[in-house]
Amino acid sequence: MFPRFPFVAVACLAFLSTGCAALNVQKPTAAVTGMNVRGVDANGFTLDFAVDVTNPNSFALPVAAADYQLGVGGAGVLDGKAKPSGSIPANGTLGVTLPVTVGFENLLKVEQAIRDSGGNVPFDLSGGLSFETSSPLAPSVRVPLRYSGTLPLKRILSDPEALLQNPAAKRLAAAVLGHFFGR
Repeated sequence: MFPRFPFVAVACLAFLSTGCAALNVQKPTAAVTGMNVRGVDANGFTLDFAVDVTNPNSFALPVAAADYQLGVGGAGVLDGKAKPSGSIPANGTLGVTLPVTVGFENLLKVEQAIRDSGGNVPFDLSGGLSFETSSPLAPSVRVPLRYSGTLPLKRILSDPEALLQNPAAKRLAAAVLGHFFGR
C-alpha cells in the first residue's frame, strides 16, 4: 500500500506546480492606438478602435468581452458592449478591433456641440476589455481603456444615402451646414 503513496504525492505536486502558473494571472496591458470610421449607412456608422494588447503571462488570454462609454462634445452619448475576437498569445502582443456602432439618433443629444464644432467634434471613449483566464480564483481579468479624438462628422454626414433616408442625419447635417452659413 505504501509504494503507491509516493506516486500519488508526486502526481499531486506536479499538478499543483503546473496549475499554480494559471493561478497567478498578470494583467495584460492595452492601449487604443487609433480610430477609423467604417460602414456609414442610413442608420449611422461604426467606429473601429484599434487596441494593442500585450500579454505578460506564459499562457494565452482569449478576449471575452468589451464594454464602453462614448462621449461626444462633452456629453454621454452611448453605453454598450461588444464581443471583439482574438486570443492574446502567451508573452505576446495582438491588435484587437473594438467596434462601436453609433446611430444618428444618438448624436441628436449633442446637436449644439456638433453645431458649435463645425462638424468635427471631440469625443472620448472609456471602457475596458475582459479576458478569460484558466484560474479558478480569477476566471476573468479586465483592463481599462481610454481614448480621445475628433469625430469627423462633416465627412460622415456627406454620405447621400444617410442624408436622404434618415431624418436625424438630415437634422445633424443642417446643424453642421447652418454653422457655415451663420444660422
